[in-house]
Amino acid sequence: MAINPRPLDSGRPRADAAPRTTDPADLHGNRRRLTFLRAVIWGLIGLIYAPLFIGLAALFELLGAGRATYVAAAALAGGAGAVLYVGREVALLGTGVGVAVGVLSLVAVPQVLSFQHAALVAAALAALFGLHPAFPVRCDRQVPARVLVGVATGALCGSALAVAEPLHPEPFSTFAVVAFLVSVNGVLYVASVGPLLALTRRMPPALHRCNWVEALVAGSLAALAAGGAWIMAGPLLGDGGTLMQATSDALYRHLPVALLAGIFGGSVAGALLGVFRFPWVHET
Repeated sequence: MAINPRPLDSGRPRADAAPRTTDPADLHGNRRRLTFLRAVIWGLIGLIYAPLFIGLAALFELLGAGRATYVAAAALAGGAGAVLYVGREVALLGTGVGVAVGVLSLVAVPQVLSFQHAALVAAALAALFGLHPAFPVRCDRQVPARVLVGVATGALCGSALAVAEPLHPEPFSTFAVVAFLVSVNGVLYVASVGPLLALTRRMPPALHRCNWVEALVAGSLAALAAGGAWIMAGPLLGDGGTLMQATSDALYRHLPVALLAGIFGGSVAGALLGVFRFPWVHET
């Protein structure tokens, strides 16, 4: 006796299927979880941003940038943070090559390569990898536009600090500066990145070829990472450069407070983005 098989989809819900719900309590709980997740992610971003900004600020201050220190350091840190946030494979490539070249040059040939040489070698190697047509698998031509938004919002926040600090009776603390930059810059970046990307998508593809974009981004990050390795470890391994020594001393002096401020400011930014339902950057 033949038995007719039951259709795969009889139109009735399966007993083991998860029921769809529009219960306001469940929706509210899901939003709270997403807000918490976003706060954690941005806290980690602030943890990366803090030492980068502190090192750049110390370097520009020693170079005599004056009140423009906040502007330059916040702009570069904002652009680098944007690459690390959205660059994916290219960001990992550039950072990995830069750290490897910086560490190897310090350990193997510290008397041959200087800070500038290590940064140039790292940038050249990473750019060669970026020019290879098979890497990465996924091309993101919008990375330069995202970087420009990060630079612009960082410069804007740095300018606000540069204007406000002389009006304050005492210099701003490291905690206040880093927390302000991470939180305010993060919210401004997410709020403004969408409109600019909409404009850049109208550009002809020939103006932003994938391999050239990848080479530029990877090389810039590699130079920054290699320079950071020298600033962190160069003086400890006998680098006699006065500028590097002073920059490293300033970085180590402010680093613990800056890390706490980065985590705090990033968590605040992520929570605000979640509460007010800003779109995730990869959705723009």
